Amino acid sequence: MHDKRYQVFISSTFTDLQEERRAVQDAVISMGDFPVQMESFPASDDSQMDFIGPLIEQSDYYVLIIGGRYGTIDDTGLSFTHQEFRYAVAKQVPVLVLVHGKPDAIAVGKTEATEIGRGRLKEFIAEASLKRIRKDWQNIGELKLAAHEALHHAKRSKPRAGWVRGDTIASLDALEQLNEVRKENEKFRETLGNLAVDIPLPKIPEADDETSITLLPLSLKTRSGTTTQGSSAKIQGSWISFFPLFFTNLSVSTNDWQGNNYHNIDHDDSSVAIGSAIAGELASTDTSGCFKISHSTLQRLISYYTEAGLMISSGNDGDTPFTEIAQRLARRHLIGGSAPPFSILEGEIAVTIVGPSGGNFSRDLDDDIPF
Repeated sequence: MHDKRYQVFISSTFTDLQEERRAVQDAVISMGDFPVQMESFPASDDSQMDFIGPLIEQSDYYVLIIGGRYGTIDDTGLSFTHQEFRYAVAKQVPVLVLVHGKPDAIAVGKTEATEIGRGRLKEFIAEASLKRIRKDWQNIGELKLAAHEALHHAKRSKPRAGWVRGDTIASLDALEQLNEVRKENEKFRETLGNLAVDIPLPKIPEADDETSITLLPLSLKTRSGTTTQGSSAKIQGSWISFFPLFFTNLSVSTNDWQGNNYHNIDHDDSSVAIGSAIAGELASTDTSGCFKISHSTLQRLISYYTEAGLMISSGNDGDTPFTEIAQRLARRHLIGGSAPPFSILEGEIAVTIVGPSGGNFSRDLDDDIPF
């Protein structure tokens, strides 16, 4: 059995129950679980329910603390707490209700001031308590105990997915799944006969084996009206010699979605950046934006470095596509700072500037100095 941790959403009116919310938060943490509550929410342009809704849906349990107030009512005619409760019910998140056992003993400043407000609170308590786990409390100590007991009972009676450390399940679950796959394969072989054909995987080249990359020309128009034009060339080098430039110039964007990091490779920008960088190693002038490699060449490099263990093999999880050893390898090559480990096989690396009048001339370093 895995040691699970659960996400617990804590809901209540806020200003009158701040101390009580902290008590329930402490109870959740003491059980090894993760509390989610509005105190931790960042500023957002989203409406309150638009932001809170997904957090409730992702939670394993919803704890509702009810004191002496119904809460602020918005255009829906319901308080925010009441809306959160109904959303949890609609998403089938188990609801644990903790209600103050002696409402008459609550301080006047923490109760509803009108008969209408008290009536709404009474109706809300009745709705929330119907056929659900409910615990009464009168002070902070009783509230913490009630929260602990309600969660403990809910975990046994209404088990949820929860969270499990990846390294906890890897050795056991992965082996169990692989064993099930093996059994299924054996059944298919027995039923259909041995129809499978074992196709050997082609061997990948060694890191220092030679390969070639074709650089394609690009045109770049400057603010002065001139156009900078690259040339065509075929470059030869080892697979590993191209890796530092590939690593440094691969265009990768990252984003954070619901606490998880993801990355995305921009193939267009990467093709230009890598091609221009390779050209720049073999030229004495600025080659930025004047060369590119084809998408098929980029994919060939990605495939090789993936098979070689320098890039992750599947998915977009994490903020980088490179493995730790790849990052160390790139740093070591950059530290070396040696001459370019590849050469021009065909063509040349040249940058030509076409003036507004149509005249061609090679770029000179002095042309880039504005004085």
